[in-house]
Amino acid sequence: MKLSRQDFHHYFYIFATGLLMFVVPLSHFAMGLITFLLTLNWIAEWNWKEKWSRLRQYPQALVFSGLYLVMCVGLIHADHISNATEQLLANLSILFAPIIIVTSRPFTPKNMRFFFNAFILGTAIGVVCSIGYWLTHEVRDMRSISLFIDHIRFSLCVLLSIVFSIHLMRDKSAKGDMLNLLYAANVLLLLFYIFVAQTLTGVVILVVLMIVSLLFLIIRRNVVNKKTMIIALLVLLGVLSGYFTYITYGYFHDRDQIITDKTTALGNDYYFGDDGLVENGHRVNYYVCREEMAQAWKLRSDSLFDGMTEATLIRYLNSKGLHKDYAAVMSLSDKDIRNVEREIANVDYTKPFGLKRALYQTYFCISKYRLNHQDIQGSSLMQRVELWTASWNAVKENWLFGVGLGDQKAELDLQLEKMDSPIAHKHNRGCHNQFLTYWMMGGILLLCYFLFVLVYPFVGMRKRITFVFLALFIIVFCSMLVEDTIDSQSGKILYAIVMPMLLFNETTNNAAVRD
Repeated sequence: MKLSRQDFHHYFYIFATGLLMFVVPLSHFAMGLITFLLTLNWIAEWNWKEKWSRLRQYPQALVFSGLYLVMCVGLIHADHISNATEQLLANLSILFAPIIIVTSRPFTPKNMRFFFNAFILGTAIGVVCSIGYWLTHEVRDMRSISLFIDHIRFSLCVLLSIVFSIHLMRDKSAKGDMLNLLYAANVLLLLFYIFVAQTLTGVVILVVLMIVSLLFLIIRRNVVNKKTMIIALLVLLGVLSGYFTYITYGYFHDRDQIITDKTTALGNDYYFGDDGLVENGHRVNYYVCREEMAQAWKLRSDSLFDGMTEATLIRYLNSKGLHKDYAAVMSLSDKDIRNVEREIANVDYTKPFGLKRALYQTYFCISKYRLNHQDIQGSSLMQRVELWTASWNAVKENWLFGVGLGDQKAELDLQLEKMDSPIAHKHNRGCHNQFLTYWMMGGILLLCYFLFVLVYPFVGMRKRITFVFLALFIIVFCSMLVEDTIDSQSGKILYAIVMPMLLFNETTNNAAVRD
């Protein structure tokens, strides 16, 4: 049977879209290349009358594409035209991708399962490679185990892959015990990765997804036992609150308010610092005898006892509830010594599971920031706070029209210099908040339109909202609070392709794919 020209372009469209979904967790370059090929294929298809007819059927897609046009308003008062042009070129997918989705031939339920499976497979490959790297290398920074794309963006892919896997397990049109077993195993693998990598953003969004999932089940009319769902939600909230309180109390509760020993076992005086810094329930600079620590370190390690080693060793001993003296250093295991040599400053940072590692690192950064606002170099969270503060200062000065397209990073650098920020030397930084970025870039108009785009599906297209779309929205929205999500290639794909794919494709709302 001879393949028609239109069928060829349609099959290429399906294959390229599936390939795009596969590479989202794996390659920025591949994402850009495949998006470009999709656009070329759409143009070469050349059935403009049919495209126009489909666009008239789903004019709501122009709401998503309109973000690009509103962004162009920032050109009017842009100072760096080259930066503005570069940004417009980088965001072309926002303009074209939603239109390509709605003007092309609709996907079948089989196509949608193909796309979901492609994304699941790509994410699983990324996770296996990351876990393999973690098991075979000495990893000091867990962010480094995300080998292909940024660790936060990869955690978003992992969460979305969990959603897709659970959705396909519940898809009645594609039954198969073995297949469901693979999906279940994949969910366990991805959850394992989330708690190994302990990207705090990913963990928080996972918790939000769990809560929203139960709420979604509760409000659905066809749920048999809503009381069970309500009890499950209350239990989940109670367990999470209790666990969080337990971890927080264990970190900040000061057990060293009463000094029990003033001298070491060898008769030397302890030093007691007055900065009040508490970690793991003990004051970091209490019970410190540097001379004994240096003496013992020479016996336990071949590395130099410099300022960094001393600070790391003090915190490490403190995290184990030990005094900082000769006896304590000598009591450390060989593994503990290697941890200190690798500049691991807290024994809880070495734990592969649980939230202590992620939360304790965050708590320490907050405590250091409260003591010294200049000491934020090692804290991504506190650097974000600094960037948010600088961004807000810029917004207050340019709230109506913004600073201009492509000028936001230069303005952010200027604000950091005005604040005498310790990260002022790090130029060309983003706001790490998508809402502040758009507000600074295009003023109140761009911000309001962006908020309208996010709210519109829930107001103007309520009947098309499935749980898969809701979960994707939660993942993207939450990430935008701490990241410039749509400025990344993967973020653009989720916003401009996956969201419209779930909203505007007719088969998404059929019984075969509906949640």
